[in-house]
Amino acid sequence: MKDTQRPPHIDYIPAEPRHPDSWGPHPRKKMLMTPLVVALGGLLAYFTVVAMVVVLPTTTFDPPPSPNNLALTEIQEYGRRLYLSNGCIYCHSGFVRPQDVAAGQYYLYPRIAEPGDYVASDQSPNMFGSERTGPDLSESGGFHPDDWHIAHYKNPRSVTPISLMPSFEFLSTDQAASLIAFTQSRQGKLGAIRTQHQLNMKQLILAEQNLSQTLQADYKIGYPGSDNLANLMMMERGYWFESNPLPVTQENLLRGREIFQQRCIGCHGTRGDGEGVALNFLNPPPAAFSEPDDAAHGSDTSPGTYYWRILRGVPGTAMENFGTRLSVEDIWRVVLFLKTIPNGGLTKTPTPDMYVAWVGYPQLFTWANCFYPESLATTNPEVTYSDNSPPGVGDVAAMVEQGSVNPEYAVILYMVENGKIPCGADDPNTSALDIVNAAAQRPTEGYARMGVSQLQFIPAELIPADQYGQGWLEKVWTKPMPTQDPPPN
Repeated sequence: MKDTQRPPHIDYIPAEPRHPDSWGPHPRKKMLMTPLVVALGGLLAYFTVVAMVVVLPTTTFDPPPSPNNLALTEIQEYGRRLYLSNGCIYCHSGFVRPQDVAAGQYYLYPRIAEPGDYVASDQSPNMFGSERTGPDLSESGGFHPDDWHIAHYKNPRSVTPISLMPSFEFLSTDQAASLIAFTQSRQGKLGAIRTQHQLNMKQLILAEQNLSQTLQADYKIGYPGSDNLANLMMMERGYWFESNPLPVTQENLLRGREIFQQRCIGCHGTRGDGEGVALNFLNPPPAAFSEPDDAAHGSDTSPGTYYWRILRGVPGTAMENFGTRLSVEDIWRVVLFLKTIPNGGLTKTPTPDMYVAWVGYPQLFTWANCFYPESLATTNPEVTYSDNSPPGVGDVAAMVEQGSVNPEYAVILYMVENGKIPCGADDPNTSALDIVNAAAQRPTEGYARMGVSQLQFIPAELIPADQYGQGWLEKVWTKPMPTQDPPPN
């Protein structure tokens, strides 16, 4: 075809051929990654991963049981089967990673799981969770008392309002008891000690709450009541009279109320009166924050004591620690907000003028200098207390070796055995150090000792029937969940 675009007066040199005519034709192109090759390569990669992740570890990794390993009881094994059959494994993992060490720092005897913790025949195969929708449970033994678990399995939102967990109220009481027993078995021997500590504290707290009304009167009698003193003994001495480092601003109060509504109303109620939906299932009942006099003068209602309880929790009660879930600033904001509840902080928009300042009462500081002089408070938070030492600082059980005197146990046993408050009107000179020393020298085996049941040392008349354990479960499991007004917007 004639090129009409070429100027007629220009001659062109013909193009060179791409290759000489003597060369053979280019070979036909072939597909190297055929479907068969892709399929075989995929299978090879898959089975390589399976061999390395599943086969190799199970055939070559055989760690010996750790010193913390503890065989499951029959009821715990049944609870484990319920845990698997009800799909708990799909949301809760059964192991921890080294970077999770901070997760248990505010618990008694915190520890990261080791390979040998769950290698016994009753723990095989190990329960690796697929994802961490819910918290890891490998270290859950003794994190909560049994009554918290009762409320939690009945309705998880009764104790954790933001929980996604479904209700397990369809379980029978025996099944619920077995599932609780399995949960409390996690972390082996240390979990058993923690669970015993929760039970000891519950029994001791219930016993001192059954003392005479006079011993419960707190600031009205000029020194702490028995319950208030039990709370103070759980806290570091330096926090007893500590003030809030944050200013009372509406911004801080609104943030504190938001957290309270997200985390606390299930137990403490939408009005902060302690009558939340979990009330029927918890013993002792949740604390109330609605009394103005208590907010201003209570022996254990200073900002510092509230902060410590939110940070560390209160063993023996459903009050769990929030130290690993809330920032320091947010805990102090919740403390600020609690002081507005007596003036309607939960029913109206909290404002600084609603804040009830804590002032205590003059005799409280005199009492503290008698019972626990600040000069005795150690400044070393890592100290491990032994016999004949000053009373423990902080959550004392976390700093007391197994078999040593627990100062919290010793002080509560002193009150229930003698019917009086140390350094009170009837006992003006007995300090915490005197009580701990006397407990250490007492010949009765196990008295006030960490890891040993203390029920045997509580006067029988102060132990109400069916107030904890299986008896309490059978008493409350069939109760309906209480209703409460929704939280204000």
